[in-house]
Amino acid sequence: MPDSNIISSQKERVLADGFCYPETQCDRDLIEQLSRLGHQHAHNIRKTLGDKEIGIGSARGYHEIVQRSPGRWDIPMSPTQLKIDEYDQHWMDLVRALLGPDAQFTFAGIVISEPNQPAQNWHIDSPHESKEHRGPHAINVLLALHDISRSMGPTEVAVGSHRLTNHLKYPALVREELIYQHETTTPERLAETSSQAVPARHTQEMRSGSCLVFDDRLLHRGGANHSSSDRSYAYLGYCRNTYVGTTHFEAERSVNDPT
Repeated sequence: MPDSNIISSQKERVLADGFCYPETQCDRDLIEQLSRLGHQHAHNIRKTLGDKEIGIGSARGYHEIVQRSPGRWDIPMSPTQLKIDEYDQHWMDLVRALLGPDAQFTFAGIVISEPNQPAQNWHIDSPHESKEHRGPHAINVLLALHDISRSMGPTEVAVGSHRLTNHLKYPALVREELIYQHETTTPERLAETSSQAVPARHTQEMRSGSCLVFDDRLLHRGGANHSSSDRSYAYLGYCRNTYVGTTHFEAERSVNDPT
């Protein structure tokens, strides 16, 4: 049984800071399975993509693959393809504590950053839905598929920024610029528009099998990969049972469409 005190502490951390790193790690066999299936599927999809045009962002990608930023590939996969039960994972106690007992799975996949690629621009994954600050409507789980050193550019977050990315409360913020990696969206910009202190930036190395759990509205970005190897995460998303997201995958074409 999960320790209720630990779950409560993790929940408060996410509500206050927008993220946490649960101490529990995934079994090595599960990580090897996710990595093998994820990389195999990514290889097949990129082979099918070939030299077809693909831009930056989900709307300029395909159902099967999105280039989130230069050299950073997001390949969605179903739990069936990953051979996992999306609801029977150690992070679900925290997810349900944050989103409610009827929290719903939304999507999963693998994201790969190639060597010598720059950091992403800061962004959120979905916008606030009310002027008043509310608890999260969606939660992301990033799962390290190998040890991720600082030189590989682990995900960087702006601490507590989920309270400052509210374009409804701070109308100087532009919804689309928050979501779609606009160069002017930074922690400093949030401080300017909210008259609050600049959110601290946080990043840390991750061990294989460890995970980062964060609020969809948190300002974050993938770091620059200065290493000679790919950086790979598996990801799973969850939401409140009443939430309908529209900003994560927006492609209207398939890599299998005739050219």
